[in-house]
Amino acid sequence: MGFLLLGIDSLIACIAVGAIIRRRWSVPFAALFGICDGGGFLLGSAFHWSMPDSVSNITEAVVLGVLGLYWIGIAIFSRQAALADQQSRSRWGVWILPFALSVDNITYGLVDGVSRNASVWQSAGEQALSSAILAGIGLVISMGIVYAIPALRRRMALANGICGVALIVACGVILMVG
Repeated sequence: MGFLLLGIDSLIACIAVGAIIRRRWSVPFAALFGICDGGGFLLGSAFHWSMPDSVSNITEAVVLGVLGLYWIGIAIFSRQAALADQQSRSRWGVWILPFALSVDNITYGLVDGVSRNASVWQSAGEQALSSAILAGIGLVISMGIVYAIPALRRRMALANGICGVALIVACGVILMVG
């Protein structure tokens, strides 16, 4: 059950950015969280890369904070954010999240290693499945919020601003949860 904790960052990030993910990309986006976290676990196990937990938490928080500030900047400074052309440009940064948030899985693979009576591949699969499922749940929660607040569907600048603030709040949550 402890393997689910490594997917908490995927859940938090997807709740924060789900408002700007297009529905057709939600399944691949959630799957990418799983692939990156499973791959991070394999890297940590195979290459014995080491990183203190505090460094991985700070790294994740910094990435979330920078992306949060980026989206707040788009919401404030871009008067054309509601245009379809601008919308796609403002969403590129969201695809960095799965890679950046896999840092904790690299450390987990090294420190905690493989579960008893399990192979490395099985443990990596558990990590991937956990992160993908929790990312999907986060996206569903976020989509529910978007449908409850219709202004988020109509105004991309508002959605970007809220996602930016949510990512900055997520920085604190990830630092507290560890």
